[in-house]
Amino acid sequence: MKDKKDTPLERIWNGIYVENPVFCLILGMCPTLATTTSATNAIGMGLSTTAILVASNLMIS
Repeated sequence: MKDKKDTPLERIWNGIYVENPVFCLILGMCPTLATTTSATNAIGMGLSTTAILVASNLMIS
């Protein structure tokens, strides 16, 4: 076990990047990016999907 507690910033970093299998494996992005027809739409859909994933993780945690 760890002796020191994580700071809030470390917990956010770990929750979003380190311990998030959807983000690490890009599993949630496949259907979203497959339905786009242009790079502009892909960027918009990718950003909105990322925002939804972050918001849902914050609400659940």
